[in-house]
Amino acid sequence: LEAERRARLRDAVLAGPAAVSARALDQAQRAGLLARLVAAGDIERALADAGHVDGRRRALPGAVTVNVVLGLALHSGEGYDSVLAKVVPQVRGGTLLPGQVPSASALSQARTRLGAGALRLFFEQQAAGEPAARGPGASAFDLEVTGFDGTCLELPCEPELIEAFGCPTGAKRPQARLVTLVSCGNRRIQAAAIGSYHTSEQELVDRLAGALRPGTVNLADRNFFSMHRFLRFAASGAHLVWRVKNGAASLPARITERLPDGSHLVRLRESDAMRTRRRKDTGDPHATRLPDTIARMIEFEVRVTDERGRTRTGRIRLLTTLLDPEAYPARALAALYAERWQVEITFLRLKTTLRGAGTVLRGHGRELIHQEIWAFLAVYNLLCDLAAQAAALDGIDPDEISFVTVLRLTRAHLGADQPCTHCAHRPEQPRQALTSAIAASPRNRTRRNRTSPRTNAERRNGHTQKARYTITIAESNLPKAD
Repeated sequence: LEAERRARLRDAVLAGPAAVSARALDQAQRAGLLARLVAAGDIERALADAGHVDGRRRALPGAVTVNVVLGLALHSGEGYDSVLAKVVPQVRGGTLLPGQVPSASALSQARTRLGAGALRLFFEQQAAGEPAARGPGASAFDLEVTGFDGTCLELPCEPELIEAFGCPTGAKRPQARLVTLVSCGNRRIQAAAIGSYHTSEQELVDRLAGALRPGTVNLADRNFFSMHRFLRFAASGAHLVWRVKNGAASLPARITERLPDGSHLVRLRESDAMRTRRRKDTGDPHATRLPDTIARMIEFEVRVTDERGRTRTGRIRLLTTLLDPEAYPARALAALYAERWQVEITFLRLKTTLRGAGTVLRGHGRELIHQEIWAFLAVYNLLCDLAAQAAALDGIDPDEISFVTVLRLTRAHLGADQPCTHCAHRPEQPRQALTSAIAASPRNRTRRNRTSPRTNAERRNGHTQKARYTITIAESNLPKAD
């Protein structure tokens, strides 16, 4: 490929100055950093799979529009004209005169023609690929650690969006609900489901059951548990460590055996009331009772002592498919559950760092909102891959790479990656230069440990909210099996 590229460049130069243009140069040579952040052919494949066809020659064909929509997510908060001026020369491989840059109106029409399908498929193709690097903190017990959780995104206050997505009581704006499956090691989003505010997290997570796979251990909060869902998700081959509610009536289980590490084997049995509710939820009035199932339950208390000596205690109950107490000790699984907070950090990065705190999505229709959310998810994963690659250069945990720095440097390098005015030539390794710059940036202070954000008074007094955590395996109050 390298020899072929050089031959093409040689032929173009021998053909004379008129031929040395953006059209004559090899596409790989003209491609800017933005194009090199995307796997070759992914955008074209997504457009084809979505059935998008450009009916006629346009200033913003489908592939260029996808790149611009990704640029809108990367440069969140900037206007259409500003992003068009940055992205279109990147994609077309040459410096454009002001009159050659498409207008904001043309972009609005192009986004409407494009719809959401191509961006969704682009994200799914990207998420299904192998990440750039997993990092030291990606696994536990030789299993990749993943987590489920959900969040909401604010939308413009327009009647069409209020009708399509719904608005929380007392809120000023409608909201879209998002549930994601996140790789806890590098905080990369592996799968996502989008719905309205009135779509429950349980309904959305059910759409993601097929995203789980063998060789992983999945963490989920108590909001997601039901016996039917637990069995269905466990059938994927993934192991589960899910939190369940503490009430005695919240878990259809009885203890069958107390294990040496203080955990318990339990028998899950669906009650008549649970089966009736499941029949109603699934619309199947003849659904048979779920089979009895053995699982392992771990109950523990977490005692948190802050630097002022104040203490608070919470009780947590986990249900897991990891039954062997020697291979998977109870205390280790209790500590592992804390990794579920990596999903919360993912949402912080996505909503505050990338999108911008208080920033409302741009779309003015249901399809455009979905298009924009898929674009944000795809760009977020691109930035995670850059952070993971930079961490791999020094063999460190991706946690030590600042996501703020990755975003800032990516924006700066994209702005500086302008083609030569006369021949559209670019540096050979713009992505490598960006990755090296990220690796050379100051590290995150990962040893800071806070129980909650500091208040203004604590900031003034210099308190850092450092805390000590103590985990104690506790006896369960569940009834014993007959």
